[in-house]
Amino acid sequence: MRPVHKGCDDFRQTSAAARDRWLVPRLSRRQAIGGGLGGALAIWAGRAMDFGGVIEAATAEAAAAPAGRVLVSVFLPGGADLLDTLPPVGQYGTYADLRPGTKLASPPLLGGTGLGIHPSLTEGIGGGVKGLFDAGKVGFLPGIDYANPDLSHFHSRHFWETGLISERAAPGWLGRWLDRHGSAENPLQGLTLGSTLSPVLATGKAPVAALESPRDVGLDVWGTEDKTRPRLLAAWEQLTHATRGGGDGPQSVRTAAVLAKRVGDRLAPYAEKDGKDPLAPVVAYPEDDGFSTRLSRLAALIAQPLGVRVAAVQADGEFDTHDNQPEDLARALRSVSQGLAAFQADLEARGVADRVMTLVWSEFGRRPKGNESAGSDHGAGGVAWVQGNHAVGGVLTVYPSLTALDRDDNLRVTVDFRKVYASLIEGWLGTGADEVIPRAGAYGRLSLVR
Repeated sequence: MRPVHKGCDDFRQTSAAARDRWLVPRLSRRQAIGGGLGGALAIWAGRAMDFGGVIEAATAEAAAAPAGRVLVSVFLPGGADLLDTLPPVGQYGTYADLRPGTKLASPPLLGGTGLGIHPSLTEGIGGGVKGLFDAGKVGFLPGIDYANPDLSHFHSRHFWETGLISERAAPGWLGRWLDRHGSAENPLQGLTLGSTLSPVLATGKAPVAALESPRDVGLDVWGTEDKTRPRLLAAWEQLTHATRGGGDGPQSVRTAAVLAKRVGDRLAPYAEKDGKDPLAPVVAYPEDDGFSTRLSRLAALIAQPLGVRVAAVQADGEFDTHDNQPEDLARALRSVSQGLAAFQADLEARGVADRVMTLVWSEFGRRPKGNESAGSDHGAGGVAWVQGNHAVGGVLTVYPSLTALDRDDNLRVTVDFRKVYASLIEGWLGTGADEVIPRAGAYGRLSLVR
């Protein structure tokens, strides 16, 4: 059986467990994990919370800001290749010489931009990501990276996640935004669709959550026999109602139990019951695709009065394409295109699309010259894009030249990713970028929001 990711050792070692070293030990974070909730819910809180207010907090926050804008981070893990994603048809001869083993022969054209687009990005509702581009709802950001790029998955991903070019542990860039502008009581304001918290949403004090599926949230204890399960569930229930006592240990355990149960209770109305699913998608998503499933759940949750403000989803595809790039990249981009097109259509059908902006990104690009394994190695000048009804459409940054490479024969960086972050914080979330991105003024701004 093929491994899920067959790229380099650096990529395989850059796992959630390894990256916890950046996040947990030095943040003095209280971590409340709902391990008894069917493995479906995990909650992080940086301070003791008012247990009684957790249930009400999400509804109150949503009522106070019914049109509150939502920013969604979509991560393409492994380093997505710019040249084969948006092939430079205006420089096609040079492109073909650099990529004899992976070049796209006749890519669909992006209007008069001088660029093509990978055929897989035409798949999905309404023509996929290309259809959204043609409708003015996608703005591509070629050449994105940072000065003197570090081509390690581990380091580069950490830089993008925190918005800081530093190896030191730090909250995520959207986590820092929640620390400034989020609620003190609503973990659902910062929502990762997945089993572990996205480092992008790691906070210093604001509560956030990771959720596999609200359909599965229900108190249970795995690996127990029928005779012992009732006693364990009764003990959990007793713990959540216990009188607060002294000592950090017992109080921390009680904090975890109560917080997990409260949020589980808050999500209970959205769980499937008697064959009826309150969060059933209103458009057709691809079947048997984990990325699309997570996006469908996110769209449904955004449409509920839960106060979601920032969210994170990770794609499943193989973007660390050191070999077999034509097949692996085509498969990965197909999943992305079909999922994102359905997500946008779902948001529109639910009437909440005007509230949602999506940023799609990867930790770096690939080298312009292909390797001998029909692949490409770690490089600079990657690809990202913004998507939504209020995204500025088009090609929004300068496409790197294929004949004026940097000193390491990589594509030159034409836009710093922190410029994109600062532009989204101010243009979409409506707050000061300097609060989140140090020296934000030094990066300038892009027009990303209309």
